[in-house]
Amino acid sequence: MKKIFTILGVVAVAAFANAQLVYEPFSYTGSVSGQNGWATHSGSTPGQVTAATGNLSYSGLSTSTGNSITISSSNTEDINKGFTAQTTGTIYYSALVSAQNTTGTTANTATGDYFLHFGTYSTGTTPQLSLFQARIYVRKGVGTDTVNFGILNNSGGTAAPTFSTTDFAINQTVFLVVKYDLATNTASLFINATPGSTEPTTASAVNNTGTTAAPTGIDYFCVRQGSSTGNFQIDEIRVGSTYAQVAPGGTLAVSDFNKTKSNFVKNTFVKNDEITFGADAKDVKVYTLTGQLVKTASVKANGTLNVADLTEGNYIVTGTVNNQAVSQKILKD
Repeated sequence: MKKIFTILGVVAVAAFANAQLVYEPFSYTGSVSGQNGWATHSGSTPGQVTAATGNLSYSGLSTSTGNSITISSSNTEDINKGFTAQTTGTIYYSALVSAQNTTGTTANTATGDYFLHFGTYSTGTTPQLSLFQARIYVRKGVGTDTVNFGILNNSGGTAAPTFSTTDFAINQTVFLVVKYDLATNTASLFINATPGSTEPTTASAVNNTGTTAAPTGIDYFCVRQGSSTGNFQIDEIRVGSTYAQVAPGGTLAVSDFNKTKSNFVKNTFVKNDEITFGADAKDVKVYTLTGQLVKTASVKANGTLNVADLTEGNYIVTGTVNNQAVSQKILKD
């Protein structure tokens, strides 16, 4: 296999270092359901959630990779992607979104309609994905060709989403981060916050009006095509247990890369079926370029990880060295 490996390649996939539960760059095209762990849980086809060439980007956020998806209020398919259940503390998700127009979007005076949220399977004789938390709502803004975003913690009672005070123009990329606190059953929405390790002290909107109890665990992320959501392009979906995991800041400079390379993976071109590490590393994970987790380990300095069972190709290796998240791209020959 020809050795093709550049620093730019590492920069493009640096986001994997912070993706603890889900990182979805949509590195494929066509119907999303059935690819990379996504499944349909509601609605009908045709009118699928579809991935196509094109990206959204946001200043300060790790470089986008892969493609993006589109949703429409004229379609009905809703999809989900599972992850390791989170039963305590807080859980976050983020996405880049851009309203393509306001066709089909509810008026500014309405409660709007939701299009991104967490999910938990209900219990009973016919379990189904019907418990939805931390829903992002959208409605038309006050001005022409603008939209307004809101958040709802849960269902029940006379729950109504809490909207932010800022409207955003169509075809503008907006960075949305949601925090859900299982202990308090509260959802917070941060709009166009600064990526990095520090969570903003003030949210754009906070909601706890839904009276349904917080679930015992959250283990799904969902994309919904509501009848009044309008038409959106969506990219770079992340789910994690900290703000930093869903809002990874910046890209790796060359100097950062060199330091990471010397202290993390020593042989980025793997010819002998073993990855060798230059430092003690915790929570080592190996991902395919589509985000599939294929290996986990903790290693010592000069220790190795056997990858003989992996096919030839490029992978992303992430881990924690000296309490810092690091990542590198490797090529297995």
